[in-house]
Amino acid sequence: MSKLNAWILASRPKTLTAACGPVILGTALAYRETQTFSILIFVLTLLAALSMQVGTNFVNDYYDAIRGTDSDDRLGPTRVTQSGLIPPAEVKRGFIACFLFAILISIYLMIIGGPTIIIMGFFCILTAYCYTGGPLPLSHYALGEVFALIFFGPVAVWGTYFLQHQHFNLSILIIGLGPGLISAAIMSVNNLRDIKSDTRAKKITVATLVGPKFARAFTLSLVLSSTFIPYYAVLTLDTKWAILATLSCYPFYKTWKQVARGPIDKNLNTALGNTGKYLFIYSLIFSVGLLL
Repeated sequence: MSKLNAWILASRPKTLTAACGPVILGTALAYRETQTFSILIFVLTLLAALSMQVGTNFVNDYYDAIRGTDSDDRLGPTRVTQSGLIPPAEVKRGFIACFLFAILISIYLMIIGGPTIIIMGFFCILTAYCYTGGPLPLSHYALGEVFALIFFGPVAVWGTYFLQHQHFNLSILIIGLGPGLISAAIMSVNNLRDIKSDTRAKKITVATLVGPKFARAFTLSLVLSSTFIPYYAVLTLDTKWAILATLSCYPFYKTWKQVARGPIDKNLNTALGNTGKYLFIYSLIFSVGLLL
């Protein structure tokens, strides 16, 4: 494998929809109210979100290898640090570079958004690092789904909305739960797949705490919950076409069936990727519905 392909693998492209979907939805919500939006702010917000997501994935790759969480029998995609494709020092420089790039391109956003965006950005980067890094990694204490829901849901959607509109609206936070719940489902599928290796490594996740049966039910409950958020938008924003986002769940029926009944093996990598696709399609259809 070439070095470039190794870096692409480490970025975990199938998970990057978790960063894109909320930015698209937040922008649509702002445009619906103002009938204007800044392309520059949209592009910078999207790049900052993607940079932090890639940086988080590099942090995960690095620290899971350093701590011995990853091993040769893991079911997930190859980790470049653990497999030796990229030296640990380079992976570390990689996530530092991603976070610095996110800060650099966010300077204009911090000027536009003021203290609110500065504080939000600080906590986003801190959480991105502490998710797997630091003395108390959040993902090792069954907090992965919680922080995925918060930071890839209400925080990302409302932050994007605020940059475009400079206005506080509680409804935006609630609507942001939609992509947040799906992001948490992506994390839950990941933890279901890794339940055996995480148990062996003494990594605490929701899946290792409740076991496979309830971990499957938990994942599907997150997906199901996301389908109710468009109803809230219909009721509070008087936008009937937002209900179309609920229908985006059904084309992935086979994926939900796999999560519910399929074996816990490498095929769950496909389910994880499909859950990421659902997040993107859900956010896109939700956005279009808001603007119709």
